Amino acid sequence: MPSTPPPPLENADILWQDSGAPYSSRFGDIYFSREGGLDETEYVFLAANRLQERWREAETALQASGGTGVFTIGELGFGTGLNFLCTWRAWQAVSPKHLRLHVISCERFPLQQDVMSQALAQWPALQPLSQALLKAYPDHSAGYHRLHLAMPDGSYPVTLDLYYGDAAETLAAQPERRAGKVDAWFLDGFAPRVNPEMWSPALIAQLARLSRPGSTLSTYSVAGLVQRGLRDAGFAVEKHPGFGSKREMLIGNLPRTEQTTATPSGWLSVSDSEPTARKVIVIGGGMAGCLSARALARKGCRVTLLERSDALASGASGNRQAVLQCRLSNAVNATRQFNLQAYLYAVRELQALAETHPGIAWHPCGVLNLETAFSARRERCDPVDLSRYNTRVARGLEQAEACTEAGLALDGAATHLPLGGWVNPRNLCLACVDDPHILVRTNAEVDALQRLDGGRWQALNARGEILAEADSIVVANSYLADRFAQTAPIPIVPIRGQVSYVEASADSESLKTIVCGQSYIAPAWEGLHSVGASYSRDIADTALSMQEHTQNLAGITPHLPAGSLEESSIVDGRVSVRATTRDRMPIVGEVPDFSAFEQLYTRLNQSTRKNPDTPLPVVEGLYVSIGHGSHGLGNAPLAAEYLASLICGEALPLQQELVEVIHPARFLLRELRRRGHAPRKTV
Repeated sequence: MPSTPPPPLENADILWQDSGAPYSSRFGDIYFSREGGLDETEYVFLAANRLQERWREAETALQASGGTGVFTIGELGFGTGLNFLCTWRAWQAVSPKHLRLHVISCERFPLQQDVMSQALAQWPALQPLSQALLKAYPDHSAGYHRLHLAMPDGSYPVTLDLYYGDAAETLAAQPERRAGKVDAWFLDGFAPRVNPEMWSPALIAQLARLSRPGSTLSTYSVAGLVQRGLRDAGFAVEKHPGFGSKREMLIGNLPRTEQTTATPSGWLSVSDSEPTARKVIVIGGGMAGCLSARALARKGCRVTLLERSDALASGASGNRQAVLQCRLSNAVNATRQFNLQAYLYAVRELQALAETHPGIAWHPCGVLNLETAFSARRERCDPVDLSRYNTRVARGLEQAEACTEAGLALDGAATHLPLGGWVNPRNLCLACVDDPHILVRTNAEVDALQRLDGGRWQALNARGEILAEADSIVVANSYLADRFAQTAPIPIVPIRGQVSYVEASADSESLKTIVCGQSYIAPAWEGLHSVGASYSRDIADTALSMQEHTQNLAGITPHLPAGSLEESSIVDGRVSVRATTRDRMPIVGEVPDFSAFEQLYTRLNQSTRKNPDTPLPVVEGLYVSIGHGSHGLGNAPLAAEYLASLICGEALPLQQELVEVIHPARFLLRELRRRGHAPRKTV
């Protein structure tokens, strides 16, 4: 993990030509051809890779087999997004029903949103697609950004991954898999003479690593270093007539004989599977389970969701208002990056869901974290350096500014998270499962999991009756995951939390944002504020506690105008049990075979343990998404998409080091490293 702060994301430096086309002053090169950017993209990338022909062939094969699949395109240089939009338009013309489109595009210097809007305005034929892209387009933070894009009527959905940062580094961060995922490459970086890093051997090696057997490529460049680099990496390339006045271009492919099956290395690697028609069981009807069901259904899986209660969101996901905010940190590590990427992904997902299901009551009102509430914490550690975050993510406000943002007087300065907000989690869960691919079964309490000889899984009740059978299972039932033999070794800490529902006063009704002190308060909804939440490891008693009501109010009322909230105004509350972890990070991924892992580890010598070349033994087809604690709304959406991509054998939305900080085996690995050769103590 990096030990120094990564450089802040730099946007592109743009000059505008007389024609209205953007020109990079940094690289001294154009973004698209003066002879017609649309026609150039069609010729150099779409036609050269035979995309529409290949999509039709794949669709025919999938239709005959009854399966589903994904076609993945990798691009070097997102630029104005013109190549992506032309590809999306071509996809519309074919409109496959069994094949999905996934585009991965790398960009070191992304255009700012207003600049991109101006650049794309000269292509009226693309405006409906351009507007859909611009609505979700992030321009402010390094890392992986997964976007799910669709037309206003919901048709022709595509997945776009934007990798912001050095292309070689961001591609290398994609976890090792047994086989590559990319079917075609658009090599569209600035010319090698001005941007040689985009054509380096290290980067081209990543193209080969991530390519499926038979993957194709095309580029306008015929420079010698480009041809040599591609051939050295195993690609077969040849010159082809160029576009317009350019005499030649390159096309190529990775011969099937050149692509060998890779073996993921390292303890906390991931396994692989092919994207076929799948049936998946999801256990747990809270946010983690319902979001997992939605992510799987979006990829064509048939999902059976099993909930032990008589309704969804009966546990910790049943509160009136769930708060979304980003966990900020001074640490420069994978934990910080996961929290940032998960937060930004959650914002996009909630916005998209709110458009089709307004009942989720998504209110992107922003979050204010008061500095006056954390004086004790500041004695132990430094305040968060907000310069490490883009102001679109977090910014400091003086007291007067914070009061204006909140709509009422506050007692100090604050950190403002403008993208944050609150949602009704029960309605969010209902919206997630509103899909014909998802079957919800309530009053279905799972007592055991059983894997059959053929690899299928069964979920059984206490009487041994089969509740559901599928190819894979996702365990998303919070602290109750310990009831299954396969997941019982995963360390989970159950935490009691009580939220107080307080009647709004004439003063408090003006609150416009969520305000966090030692407790938080959300703006009034249907006349009530949510104030909370308590935090206790005593889960034996889940009755409402007047003492905890008092504690909740005491954590926020000193920061508000006197008399805004009164203890006498508490009208109700809710107690639930959340599951957290020792490192406050969720537990998401493939369930390890804990016994086999420990035996394998103890057989290795000390030097091999430091740099293992053996992947972790896993229980095939079994996955988990638990331990989200009080940040489930921020973590669970990206966790769900990660699991769905893993199950369906697709490129992952997380870098390898982010996979490791949420890996279900991380605690056992730490324990084994501490123990060394000493045997485990028994009681």
